[in-house]
Amino acid sequence: MRIGTSTDDVRRRNLSVVLSLVHRRRALSRADLTKRTGLSRSTVKALVEELTDAGLVEEVQAGPPSQVGRPSPLVRPRSRVLTVAVNPEVDAITIGLVALGGRVLEMKRRPTTDVPSAAETTAVAAKVIAGMRRGLGSQCTITAIGVAVPGLVHAFDKTVQLAPHLEWHDESIGEMLSAATGLPVFAANDANAGAIAEHIFGNHHDPDHMIYVNGGASGIGAGFVVSGELLEGAAGYAGELGHTFVGGGKRCHCGQIGCLETEVSQRLINAAGAAKKRQGIERQTRYLGIALGNAINMLNPRLIVLGGFLREFPVLAPQALLDAVAEHSMRGPNEMVRIVPASLGAETLMIGAAELAFAPLLADPTHLNKRIDRDGAAR
Repeated sequence: MRIGTSTDDVRRRNLSVVLSLVHRRRALSRADLTKRTGLSRSTVKALVEELTDAGLVEEVQAGPPSQVGRPSPLVRPRSRVLTVAVNPEVDAITIGLVALGGRVLEMKRRPTTDVPSAAETTAVAAKVIAGMRRGLGSQCTITAIGVAVPGLVHAFDKTVQLAPHLEWHDESIGEMLSAATGLPVFAANDANAGAIAEHIFGNHHDPDHMIYVNGGASGIGAGFVVSGELLEGAAGYAGELGHTFVGGGKRCHCGQIGCLETEVSQRLINAAGAAKKRQGIERQTRYLGIALGNAINMLNPRLIVLGGFLREFPVLAPQALLDAVAEHSMRGPNEMVRIVPASLGAETLMIGAAELAFAPLLADPTHLNKRIDRDGAAR
């Protein structure tokens, strides 16, 4: 647990471990923190006090004790240090204000008349963020921005190499948004962001081998969690399940023919009308089953989480989906997997994008330039 070559290294590492546990669990007693970290009670007490002084956590009295003795105080995140999440889509730009613990405090959806460019996304997001900052006053601070993009996002320089539905090519969205707001910006593919959110905060049993599949207005993408870690690929481009071949003769936005998202889309379901929605979903499960079956054969997940408009497939056509997946996957791995709707609803991508922005703080809670006292006032 103690990694580092100096006392400061050890302290930073231990602060990171404690804050990350409180953030991901949303509340833990001091006794639980002691047990999970393997640190002494006095060390955990000192770490919690330091994080409390920084405005990152707070201690509250636990409920009535179930045994003799004083109950251990409960440690939970404070809503004083915040991040902003941004998700551009073909018809709107959504901006969310997110606190530690993955709690979405505010979410604003700004519809667009046309497909938003990177410049328009930057301008709209910057304006909304400025308004959010004014509303916070001096008691809270926004530390960073996370962007979930429906396309290929280079993992190292956060450039959108290609977002076909948005018609973005080599757009430096991170640099643009940082210049407009003065905040550090972190970007990733939207399905990867969704996978992070559902893995950490989703109400799922045993999610460490998971495929998250996101269905949005801009198509279909997937995020792969393997042994508890996001599988990004050499440059961050892994997970383009929407562009795997499932048959059919339609040309996709990406230039290929027969991609999954040419046969399964929100537009096609909506076109069927409310009365025929179930039938429309059942027809599209054949193609979704091909893609999911191939992914099961390759990755052997225990869990597949369907988000966005795909959440309706296991609800409205559960047996048709299971049958289609079984037809295109091997018996062994198919018998191990569960297919469920995303549990975080419309907040999934906001929480996932915010997690990108919280990463530096969670890795080193001492890096904040502006400390916040117990009463929430900046100092």
